[in-house]
Amino acid sequence: MNRFDVAVVGGGPVGGYVAGKIASSGYRTAIFEEHNKIGEPLRCAGLVSPRIFDLVDVGQTNIVQNKIYGANIYSPSGNVLTIGGDRVHALVVNRSTLDESLVNSAREKGVEVFLGSRISYGRKKEDFIELDVIKDKRVNQTECLLLIGADGSGSPVRDLFGFPQPNEMLRSIGAEVANVDLDPRFVEIFLGRSIAPGFFAWIIPLNKHGSEARIGLCVENKSKHLLKQCFLNLLKTRQLQNAGILRYIGGSIPLGPLKKTTQSNVMLVGDAAAQVKPTSGGGVYPGLVCARCCASVAIEALDEEDLGGRFLSRYHRLWSKEIGKELSLGMRFRGFFRNLDDEQIDKILYVLGNEKSVEVIGEYGDIDYPSKLVFPLLKACPSLLKFLPSVFKFRKSSFYFDDGGGGT
Repeated sequence: MNRFDVAVVGGGPVGGYVAGKIASSGYRTAIFEEHNKIGEPLRCAGLVSPRIFDLVDVGQTNIVQNKIYGANIYSPSGNVLTIGGDRVHALVVNRSTLDESLVNSAREKGVEVFLGSRISYGRKKEDFIELDVIKDKRVNQTECLLLIGADGSGSPVRDLFGFPQPNEMLRSIGAEVANVDLDPRFVEIFLGRSIAPGFFAWIIPLNKHGSEARIGLCVENKSKHLLKQCFLNLLKTRQLQNAGILRYIGGSIPLGPLKKTTQSNVMLVGDAAAQVKPTSGGGVYPGLVCARCCASVAIEALDEEDLGGRFLSRYHRLWSKEIGKELSLGMRFRGFFRNLDDEQIDKILYVLGNEKSVEVIGEYGDIDYPSKLVFPLLKACPSLLKFLPSVFKFRKSSFYFDDGGGGT
């Protein structure tokens, strides 16, 4: 029987970060990762904002593969809107190396890491959690005072302890490819029902030469046939006609942050809590922001010897204050975008194509906080108002959204 103060399920960047923070405060902490290698299999496009390195205590060397200055956005009819180009807006990272770096950092702080260890069952006892952990086809029992689920979109911890489910689950498919000729400073984004219904497809240059890329798309439809057909349509684009596939990538992306992320002795963080940007599907930055909140409340709870649901709920309030409004607003825009047809998307990109709008997007565009762009863009291009549904309200001095009186 292994006994820990804290058991973190999931060895991704969020799990590694939160485990390392807690262990630094002197608590015996473990990470249980179901796969045999940290960072594998790859399920992420690996495009993040530079500010993630303000949160983590690992350097950029060997993690950052390329710097992105802008984007070429293709409408369903093939028109192109080019934005940015004057400064670095995002970084392309090697997600496997990022994950390994954060877990290795956690190890250095005393975290015990168990690879190839899958949580098959969990139960609440008097004042602790008992887990069944399968490794090499054998079941081992583990006890912990606090269980933290950082175990991804299909979180077993979320299911075992009866937490609510995400509002929506996207299916994704992608690949790493070679033999392409891209401008390494720009990502390519494709919109339209034939290539990514309800979301978008992407081509992300992986190196400074633009000779390799990470490509992919998401769809909301559960049909495997639709997912494969959209991917084949992506491969037919001009940029990928001579591409050779190095390896495939796939997974799921949860959207709609959970209304409850804690209960007695249990916390959820990252993709397990659907703390993901609804506008882009990116989870690294919001996951790390929430992991910082999770670790601080967990340490405080352990110090106070109070792991009850009421105390741990401070974490939910804390992350909601930090980033909850941004995620909620993102879901509003997500609902608006998914209902657009190809003709409407074409019209919106055409309207955005004027010089003033492009300038405003370049100045205020932020992949982590897209709401910063809304009011300056509407001020520069008021004709966009006719596309927005009535759920969006406007005042002279600011932009806000009406969530019906109960949102974060």
